[in-house]
Amino acid sequence: MNTTAAAAQAKVTVATIRIWCRNGVIAATKTAGRWVIAAASLARRIEIGARRVTALPPMVITSKTHTPGVLGVVGPAAQLAAAFESGTPVTLGGTKVAGEQVYLGHSRTIYDDGLTVQIQGLDSERGEHPNFPGIACAVYLVDMTRLDAAPTIKAAAEKALARSLDRAAATERAAYQAEARVAANTSYDC
Repeated sequence: MNTTAAAAQAKVTVATIRIWCRNGVIAATKTAGRWVIAAASLARRIEIGARRVTALPPMVITSKTHTPGVLGVVGPAAQLAAAFESGTPVTLGGTKVAGEQVYLGHSRTIYDDGLTVQIQGLDSERGEHPNFPGIACAVYLVDMTRLDAAPTIKAAAEKALARSLDRAAATERAAYQAEARVAANTSYDC
């Protein structure tokens, strides 16, 4: 069997097959500058590979979502989709929040011809992970109302909300003061 057929059978690249041949991972001989691969050896290698648990990239928190003020989780798309559909929490990796769990799904209200509550999970697709070939990644929105199993994230979210409310109050006070100054400087001669 040649390298192209072996790559198709093993579902790897031709370059990977050549590396396996050079390193003796599979039985192969080089004839006229081309690798001839023993089918039984390749089948055994495929079987060994199937037994190994496929490593997945860690799920990490991100503030870069399409919905302002709502956090997201970046991770394997299939795993995030399953957690969103089943309503189960995902465990985060990373450094500051490792081990914390969040639920997926951001509720938003839509005012169309009535009042509709929509729960949005998928925020964006990220494509294949650069360090985990074949693993598609995505960003799913976090349910910001269910952060009890994520104390670090909950504290940061509460702090951000408090800052936002303080800024809104300061803006309102400044507008009121400006209005009062204009009213004080305006004379009403009738």
